[in-house]
Amino acid sequence: MSRPIVRTAGALVVLASLASCSSGGPSAAPPGSMAALGSPLPIASATASSTVTTGLSSAEAASQAASSSVSPTADPSSGPVVAGTPVPLYLVDANTNNTLGQQFPPGVLEGVKGIIPGGEIPAAFKERLQSIDPGLQSYSYAAEAYDAVVLAALGAAVAKSDAGVDVAKQLVPITHGAQACTEYASCLALVKQGMTIDYSGVSGPIDFSPSGDPTKATLGIYQFDADNQLLPDVTYQQGEIQPDANAVPIDGVVQKGAGDRVFRIAAFLPSTGSLASLGPPELAAVRLAVQDIQSAGGVPGFDSVALIEGDSGDTSTGVGAKSIKGLLAQHPDVLIGAASSSSTMAVLDQVTRAGVLMISPANTLPSLTTVPDHGLYWRTSPSDVLEGAFVGWLVVQDGHPRVAILARKDAYGQSLEGSVTRAVGSVGGEVVTAIEYDGNATDFRKQVAALKAAKPDAIVLLGADESTQIIAELVRQGIGPNALR
Repeated sequence: MSRPIVRTAGALVVLASLASCSSGGPSAAPPGSMAALGSPLPIASATASSTVTTGLSSAEAASQAASSSVSPTADPSSGPVVAGTPVPLYLVDANTNNTLGQQFPPGVLEGVKGIIPGGEIPAAFKERLQSIDPGLQSYSYAAEAYDAVVLAALGAAVAKSDAGVDVAKQLVPITHGAQACTEYASCLALVKQGMTIDYSGVSGPIDFSPSGDPTKATLGIYQFDADNQLLPDVTYQQGEIQPDANAVPIDGVVQKGAGDRVFRIAAFLPSTGSLASLGPPELAAVRLAVQDIQSAGGVPGFDSVALIEGDSGDTSTGVGAKSIKGLLAQHPDVLIGAASSSSTMAVLDQVTRAGVLMISPANTLPSLTTVPDHGLYWRTSPSDVLEGAFVGWLVVQDGHPRVAILARKDAYGQSLEGSVTRAVGSVGGEVVTAIEYDGNATDFRKQVAALKAAKPDAIVLLGADESTQIIAELVRQGIGPNALR
């Protein structure tokens, strides 16, 4: 099969062929096929790969925890149900979870696919996180949070400095060096020998671009069974992102407290607000990373490694603004957070103008790649460019060229909508309608009716908790994803 090329502004995304799951898994592209999604840049080395494993990834667990506020019922039979032809449905990270499935009668979500960034977390790492927080219920972005701390410490070790600008200048080199390493202690030993390192952590290969984004990432393809629960067999797909935007120069000021011989890490993660479920695993991972750094002798040239913590909350309250003021007053060298892109945007200028290096484990907003940040903002999770491109490619690859998109009218939904739309069009498909909606709405009859009128082959729902009400309305109007039994 010829390799489809998707042209999209801002990045080149390379995705390998899909592998069939052993039981109930998603359909696969023929072995050896590849999709290159992105702008017309040369593909020098497409090393993307996919593996199949049993069990749920950290990102899937994240979605389960994050969806705890889903409406207690979304029974489509509670209103008139129109006979019709069900349409295949595709979901994304914010609405692919078992809690969503529990809201429906059996069979409603059977066969629905969802795409979630993140690979499978090793069992040993989960056990170590549990030793930090025995009450941990999920592992959302824990691997990315752990890697963010380790990368900051290794950057400081190589730079022989805790100045944010100095550490930032080492983040690309330490993820592209000659000697591969996967743990802080072994990486530090190589650094002490004068070798260049290529850190690949718990979250997998990172390979930062000068723009501050990881250029490699893993996505999982999940599928619901007849009981509306996610099948344990998951296809993991590795992709590469090669940004073609110019990186912001690393030209920040030296932060207050630099050179005090204490490598000070600040955790700016949510313990309250709509994303509070993301905080515990991320914070446990940060604490674990600090513990591992200390066990390996700390950071050369520093007397100690210290951790301070603050609640990022969400943008609906002033918690984050108060916390960031308190954290900056303690002169951190690196800030790990925030969990949401909106929370990051609310404090980014304040943090980076102070010269503090900021590394988020969970931000996905594409515009953060080129935001003015003095080169001090980085992230260990991939941009929505990758997930959106992959969703668009997968839908058409599955044989559904006429695609309808229903997206939240916010930064999350709109950024994914753009990526999906470009990907669909670039692999020979057509977005027949793209409808945005208010995420706080409770009545979606008009949006679903307009979507139905477009007669799509498949629907991509870029939503969150409100997806329960939307899917119920899809069933009521007879376009699926399945009819009531």
